[in-house]
This record gives sequence, C-alpha cells and structure tokens, in this order.
Amino acid sequence: MEDRIKKIYEIIDSSNLDAIALVPGSNFRYVTGGNFHLMERPTVLIITKNKEVVAILPSLEVDSFNKLGINAKIISWHDKDGFQKAFIEAQNIIGKIDTLGVEGQRIRFFETQAIKESFKSIKLINAHKEISSIRLNKDEKEIQCLKKAIEISEKSLEQTLQYIKTGMSEIEIKNFLIQALYKNGGEGLSFDPIVLTGANSALPHGHSSENNIIKKGDTLLFDFGATYEGFNADITRTFFIIEADEYQREAYNNVLDANKVGIKNSIIPKTMHDVDNETTLVLENGKFKEFIVHKTGHGLGLDVHEDPYIVRGNKASLEKGMIITVEPGLYIPGKFGIRIEDDVVITDNDPQILTSFSKELRIINNE
Repeated sequence: MEDRIKKIYEIIDSSNLDAIALVPGSNFRYVTGGNFHLMERPTVLIITKNKEVVAILPSLEVDSFNKLGINAKIISWHDKDGFQKAFIEAQNIIGKIDTLGVEGQRIRFFETQAIKESFKSIKLINAHKEISSIRLNKDEKEIQCLKKAIEISEKSLEQTLQYIKTGMSEIEIKNFLIQALYKNGGEGLSFDPIVLTGANSALPHGHSSENNIIKKGDTLLFDFGATYEGFNADITRTFFIIEADEYQREAYNNVLDANKVGIKNSIIPKTMHDVDNETTLVLENGKFKEFIVHKTGHGLGLDVHEDPYIVRGNKASLEKGMIITVEPGLYIPGKFGIRIEDDVVITDNDPQILTSFSKELRIINNE
C-alpha cells in the first residue's frame, strides 16, 4: 500500500496542504486495504507532508489495523476514556498543522470538532475531490474485481427472471434476487436493489413494495449489483411481463439507442459533457423528451457513485482506466419507466463493455 500512500503525499503537495485526514470509507480502504466501519467511535488516519502517518483508533480496531502492515504510529483509545485525549496525543506527535485536507462528503461534525480542539488554529479544507482522484484510474486487478462482481450479478439476474410469475410482488422478486447474489458468490450488495414494476418503475429510485404485484403488460425494472473485494457492480435492465405494447416498445428502443450512442462516445479524448450530450440528444430528438430526468452516468468502483460524473457541463476528459456507467432512462409518470445501464472501461481504443447481459427487448412469460 506504500504506493497508494505516496499518492496522498502527491495530493498534499499539489494542494498546498500540511496534511490529509481520512476516515473509514472508500478512500481509507483504497489507501490502507482496511474495510473499517464509520460508527460512533472515530477512526482517523492523518498523513502529513513530512511523511508521518498517525492512526487514531478505538482499541477494538487496533489488531485489525496492525494486520494491514501500515507503517503508522497508532494511538488507541478505550470507550471508557473517550477519544479526545487520543487526538491531543496525535497533535503532540505531529506538531502544528495549519491546513488539513478532509473528505467533506465523508467526515462528520464531531470528528472535525475533535480535530479543531486538539490542533489549535487549524484550517480544515474540503479536499474530497482531490483525495478521491487517486481512485479515478483503475488498474487491471481492480477491473478484474469489478468483472467478477458483474458476472455474479448477471448470473443472479437470469436466475431471478426464470423464477418470476405474474402475481408475485416486487418484494418477493427482490428477496429472491438478493439470495441469488449471495449464493453466487457476492460478498455484499452494491446498494439495496431496486425492483420496480408498472407505474412504480417511473420512479428512478423507487422502493419495492409487497403491494405492487406484477401483471400482464407491466414493465419490470431491475437496478442492482453485487460487490466483490469491495468493487460494486451497477446494472440496470428493464423487461416486460407477457407482452409489450407499441408505445412501450418505442420508448424501450429509444432508450436502447441512447445507451448504444453513449457507449460509442465513451472514448478518449471525449469529455464527460460529450458523452452525456450525445446520449441525451438521442432521447431529446425522440417523442419522449419530456420524460428525461437525469444525467447519463457516473464513475464506478469502491463507491457505486464516484467521479467522474457524466453530465453536461463537465468538461473533464475521459482517461484510460476510468470505469463509468452509461444509463439513459425515460420515466412516464403513472405508466412505466425504462432504464438500461452498462458498466464501461475507458481504454486507449474502443470502450470495454464489462456488462454482457442482453439488452434486446425481452418478454418474461413463465406461466
């Protein structure tokens, strides 16, 4: 992990900081290899421009941290004593810090207060984007982990489709999918799976209900993924129960065309703006443009949603090793929603599509 800590030193230098603090989450895991929980007990790793690494840990996490082999000064604290003295001890070791980069979307108020009370006159800088940039470009091992997560996810989806019958609820189908994800080797869920039918599928991030029963002519939308060694699959497919009318077919093919254009444009030296613009234009030029409600996609890795974000106005360029989602959708209130999502690796040449589950319009009829 020394090479990853070196990346933090580079961020400290380029951002003109004295140090960076990490709390449990994807950046912490990437740098240390440790998957610790964000809980009421603060766990903070401080890395300084002077190459000092100090870990403030609750006593129950010390053994787990030691197994990581990180060359760090460990300051532990016990529940009965509280954590503030540990932060004061960290200040005594590190000395004066004027500017500390923190993960603004991750660190919590009580952790920032503990830091401020121990490091007097310190200025906290939101360096979340800069810190997270060390994870933008995935290496081959990381790509293989994501491929495995996708393989597990797609196998589980096919098993679920074979199980489905009319009269089942969204919750019943969702629970079967979750069991399949674990049985097929998933180490966890990328997020709580979205399984929506009929009008409920018009809610992009709707919630499954035992009261929503699938019936003939419904759409059935799945947005889900397994995790493998921390990496998250994120796949969306939309199906039709027994039949699909012409209006549904037209909407589906419009989304499918947009998905294909988005993938085709996921090449260097295109920008995030380019990919979203070309994808969204396909939808805007169709008859369903009023039902567009979100951008084309996002980065994917240890977080389900991470940089880069595929949205108009983002002029950052695609780079080799980035993994993004391409997931256009249309959502017609009170009727149905359709989304098709693939996971794509940016290469020096054509994009590498990691997802392989068929996107051709599919009718589910297991009656």
